[in-house]
Order: sequence, then structure tokens, then C-alpha cells
Amino acid sequence: MRLVVFLLVIVGCWCDVRILIDEDGGYNITVNNQLWLRSSRTAIYTDTQWYSTEDNSLILTNVTVAEGDDPNLGSWNQTTLTYDLVSNQTSTSISAHIRQWNIISAFTFHLETGDNALTDRIALDMEQVRTVFPSFYIEKIDMNDQRGFFTFEGLMSGETGKHAGNWNASSRVINSGMQGGPVVLFNLTQRGEDDVLVLSPFSHFMATSLTQRNKILDSILEYGIIGSMSSIPANYTHSMIVFYSQNGINEGIREWGETMQRAFNRTNENRLNDLTINYLGYYTDNGGYYYYHTEDGMNYEETMLNVAHKIPLPFHYIQLDSWWYFKGIGNGVSQWTARPDVFPDGLAVLHRRLENIPLAAHNRYWSYDTVYKQKYAFALDPGNGKALPIGNDSFWIDLFVEARNWGLVLYEQDWLNVQTIDFLPTRVDINLGEQWLMSMGEAAKQTEMNIQYCMSLPRHILQALQIPRVTHARVSDDYAVHLKDSTRSQWNIGISSMLADAIGLAPFKDVLWSTSLQPGSPYGTSSKEILPEREILIATLSTGPVGPGDGIDYANIQSIMKCCRRDGLILKPDRPLTTINTLVADWAFYNGVIQGELYSTQTTINDRTFHIIFASAMKRDYTVYPSMIGSESGIIWSYDNAQITAIFDDTHPLDVLANKCNNETICLWYVSPLWQFNDPIRTKYALLGEWSKWTAVSQQRFTSITTNKEKTQAIITLQGVASEIVPIVLFHSTLHTITVNCSMSTEDGQANVIVTPTHVMCS
Repeated sequence: MRLVVFLLVIVGCWCDVRILIDEDGGYNITVNNQLWLRSSRTAIYTDTQWYSTEDNSLILTNVTVAEGDDPNLGSWNQTTLTYDLVSNQTSTSISAHIRQWNIISAFTFHLETGDNALTDRIALDMEQVRTVFPSFYIEKIDMNDQRGFFTFEGLMSGETGKHAGNWNASSRVINSGMQGGPVVLFNLTQRGEDDVLVLSPFSHFMATSLTQRNKILDSILEYGIIGSMSSIPANYTHSMIVFYSQNGINEGIREWGETMQRAFNRTNENRLNDLTINYLGYYTDNGGYYYYHTEDGMNYEETMLNVAHKIPLPFHYIQLDSWWYFKGIGNGVSQWTARPDVFPDGLAVLHRRLENIPLAAHNRYWSYDTVYKQKYAFALDPGNGKALPIGNDSFWIDLFVEARNWGLVLYEQDWLNVQTIDFLPTRVDINLGEQWLMSMGEAAKQTEMNIQYCMSLPRHILQALQIPRVTHARVSDDYAVHLKDSTRSQWNIGISSMLADAIGLAPFKDVLWSTSLQPGSPYGTSSKEILPEREILIATLSTGPVGPGDGIDYANIQSIMKCCRRDGLILKPDRPLTTINTLVADWAFYNGVIQGELYSTQTTINDRTFHIIFASAMKRDYTVYPSMIGSESGIIWSYDNAQITAIFDDTHPLDVLANKCNNETICLWYVSPLWQFNDPIRTKYALLGEWSKWTAVSQQRFTSITTNKEKTQAIITLQGVASEIVPIVLFHSTLHTITVNCSMSTEDGQANVIVTPTHVMCS
């Protein structure tokens, strides 16, 4: 049988990834000459009938090759499989393209449905797909095949339904096509460290899905248009990507995300400049003390003023949750304006009385009886009692311009899952879901408004690739769930943060309490935060918002301020805490039972990278080597005692013990690179950082580390608030562990730590 072979050349690597395409239209993907993915059918559902290559009702008529260039991803080579679809005596040419990219390690699959619209009187279920290309068997190839998978699925960026297991025909890889997301496939024998494939939609994220079709002996992963879509327009093209990395799960997902961002010209400019991500804020959502709850004898206006004036923290914004606007049928939004019983003087007056502190505001799905449908175009679903702005008029612009007048800087779009799944028009109209979110995003761009997604499915996260004003997304369940039942962990965001961050969104852990008991809260007398420090450090190291929601008399000021500088600027790592590869692999190996929460993150200053290792709720012991977190050898120390340091290298790894890092404790270590001076005794030093902050070394504090040509002096430059005193801890092989107190300049807010073989001083 004649084969068309594409080879992805991985620079500097002995391994390769190939796709082999035969003359019958079959295609197999191999990794290191081992079969990983074997194709199944190509199929179309139209006129209440399936046309498929399985039964030859969809006939392959031609195989051609071509090459071309993409302005974002560079050159490609392509094989096109042309099929003849004959339905109701009408012939339609269907083109299935398999594209190999020359500068990215990926194959993309593109299906063009031809020049005739495909309609149906009897639609399929929304959990199915009505086009199939590509499709792959979920199978164990042979006895030596030890592969695992995990997938993002469910609410909160794929957090609530995430699952893992062994890659074989008995595994349920996709539970729900509507709620599903990218699938990550890896080799268990490599403990998730080397070969990885990421399978993901590549276009039309609101209209396409990955689903699983089960036959008697086989399970098949299929990609295509959501089955409930009533019509597919002529010449409609949708695509999927299979991305390869040789660098393990975390780096592979990050590389896939970079490719996706590059494909859609997404940058991190808005994320990096979002005030609500960069500075401390106050939250009133489900888990906050003032969620549908005010101070005794006060309305919400008075309560929010007291929060701002009586909690001595540098809040840069206040979030208003769903308690402030008018609701209608089905508890949806009827009018997104302040109720007079909540804010008697209106939001503009509140904003002024708050001394112009910016506001973030929640919104949910639209009610069928919304007042806005009288003036603007809305899709309506009377059966479900909901509505949706179509987005072909000035609705979003008008809404955001008005909100700007009362201080809004962040629009929180919550209940995204409900507006998508429990709303008939988004299930049957192939363009509506994308048009809704894109029109919202375009208005946000024009009004310089940032957007937070909440209760988002993975498809919403992927759609944000085209909406740069979406800067962050919730990656956890509501905090109130954890307060009411401490066994239901809400802080464990090491998996879902991978997806959000890869796409360019900052992960958001949700509101938090800084003290364990807060009498009078709306969550009952038994509500409790068993480990407030864990909540604060996870929020800080997530790179997303840090939003305490304590009652006025219950905030632990010292504990909260470990997140940030004196002015409220959050000190954060370069990337969010995520689950290390070994734990992900074991999650799959043990059939979806996670063995603990063991995370890492890092910060780079010039050419030096500093790492953080976090552990809690561990079920078994682990030994962590530098390579497992992408680190070099260095100095390691625990967050609770910077005076005791140790060598961290392959000979001296870190033991993470389940009996110490359990559900009621946190373990946190910092790893710093050692640097050697060019003096007679080869003195070494390491910057340990700020002992009093969760992120000991951050770019928000340290701007540079430079060394003179003679390698006899290093200068560490830091920044802060004028006259702020910052204690900096260093390891010095001659002076041992030393702390210097640096006072920030009153002129430029900077200071320098000077390190030599014999001295450490601040100037």
C-alpha cells in the first residue's frame, strides 16, 4: 500500500513524530517509531443520515498534496483527502486536509464541508458531533504500550470534571463533549517527563467538540461540529490540532498554548497591565463574608464603605457580586443596574464615596424578560426563560460605556456554562456562541474594559484566544463549598491552572478568608477555613487576583500582606503553580486517584531562575529531583526557616513526606541558584529573597542581578515604595545566611544589594 509520510524534525532531538497517510485515506501518528494514534472513520451527518468511510457511503475520490504559508505559523505541507458526499441526489465535495507545519511540532486537521449547506430536520444530541475528522482509536497498541491521559472537563476552566487514566478502549476519556476540552496523552514509563501529545480543537471553539464513540470492542475519539447544530453553512471549515512536545507534560502544554496564542495573534499585554491581577482587591462573591449579607443594621452601600475605610489594607478595587442588580425569570439578569435597596444613591455616588476606588462587577445569564430586548437584538429561549444579546448592534458598547461612568474596570461574566448549555439558540445556531463572546470582547477592547470568565467550560477558555480583553478566569469551585465542608478542597488548582495559563489567562483561585472562624457569616455556624495560609499562598502563587473577602473585624492584615508590597502590588512568580509531571502521571497510573497536591513554579531574573515547591494533602511520599521541576542544582530552604539551608541536587534531592505535608499543613520550599565569585577561595552566594513574602523572588521586587567583568562583585537591584524597608536574605559561603534591611530610595523607590566575597550590604 502506498504511503505518504510526513516527518516533523525536532531540532536537537534524536526522536521524531511522523504521520503516515495511506492511499485509502487512513492516517497514523507515530512517536519514536511507535504507533500512538490510529485513525478511524471520516463521516458527515446530514438529512437525518450518516455518510461514513466505515460503510463506504462517503467515498474517497482523490488524494493530493500541496504546500503553503501561514502569516502566524509559517510554512506547511499538506495532504488533501477529497470525498464525494451524495445526499438527496446532490453531490458535495468534502475536503479533509492534513497539514504538517515546518516550524512548530504539530499536525492540524481541517475539514471543509463543501459548497452546499448541510441541514437537518432531526438533529443529533449536543453531546455528539455531526462531522467527524479527525478520529482516533483509544487503544492500547500492544503489551508494551503504557500510556496515560488526562483531560480538562467541566466548569471553572475544566476543573470540576477533570480526570485521568490509562489510554485504552475501556477508559472514558470524554464524559461530555459539551463540557470537554483538550486531551493530554503521555508515556507513563517516562513519568510524564518526555513525549507528550496535546489533542485540541483549533478553530470554532464554541461550535465544535471532542467526543467519544463507543462500539462493541472499540472506543474512538472524534472531533467535529456539535451534533445539535441545525445547519452547517456552505464552505464551513473547522480544525483540530495534534501538538507534540518532547519536554514533558507541563512544558508541552505551555508550548501548545504558545502555538495557539501565536495562531490567533494573542498577546499578554492586557493580562500584564490588568489592575485587578496586579494589585490586591476585595471580593464579595460566594465565600466572601458579605455575599448576600451586610453588616448588621446597614445596607450594602454603607457596608462597602466600611470595608474600604475600616480594613487597613491597600485595596485597589472592590468586587460587587450578583447581589446588586435586578433579576427576572429564572433568576437571570433583567436589568444590569443597581437596585435602590442595595445602593440607594446609585453606583456613581458609591464610587465617589469610595474615593474613586475602581470596581469589578459580576454578571450572569440574561433573563427572558430582560428590559434590554426592547431596544437591542436578543436571541430568546422562552422554554428555558433565558435571552442572549446577538451582538450585531451597540448593546455591549452602551453597557460598558455606562459602567465606565461608575468606575467599572473589570466585567465578570459568570454562569458561562448555563448560558451555553441551557440555552437552545447556542446549541442549534453554529455562529451564535462565538458571535456572543466576540462582540462582548470587541466592546471591551473599544472601552478598555477587562473581562474575567467564571464557570467557563474549556471551550470558553479556548475562545478567549480571540478575545485579548479576557485577562483571567476562575479555575476553582466556589470558595463557599470549602468553607461549609473542609473535605471538599477548593484550593487545589494545579491542573486547571495549566489550561488557563497556556491560553494566556491568569488563573483565579477565588475569594479567601485570612482567619479560620468568622462568626456571623452567611455560611452557617460550622463554616471554617482550616488553613488560611494555604489559601493566601495559593492565590498569590497562582499569578491571578488575590481577593480576600473577610468580615471587617476578621482580616489578618499581616498574613494577607505576605502577598504583596506595601502599596498592594502583588509579588508573584513568572508562571502559576502547577502540578509537577510525576504527580500527573501517577494520577493516570492510579486510574484517576490523585496522590496529593505537589506543585512548582519559578521566577527568572536576568539569567537566574528561582523555583518554589509546594506540597499539601499528600497521600504518599515523593522524592523530588531538580530536573523534575526544571531546576538546576542550588540552595533549598523552607518557608518557615530561612536560617537553615541545604544543597539541592541529584545527590541531595528533596523528600516530600505525606505525614508532614498533609491536608491540614502546608510545605513550601524555595530553590535558589548558587553563583561563584572569582576569588582565591571560590566564594559562593545565593539570593534567597524576601523571607516575609510568599514569593521570595519576584520580578515585581527584583529588577536585575548583575556581575562585574572580574566576577568579584554582584549587584542586586530591587524596587518598592519610597522609604519601604525590605529585609533581603542571602546565603554566603563565608558569611553563611545573612539578612540585610534595604530602605527604598525616596527618589526612585530603588535600592541595591552589593555582594562581594567578604561583604553583603545595601545601598
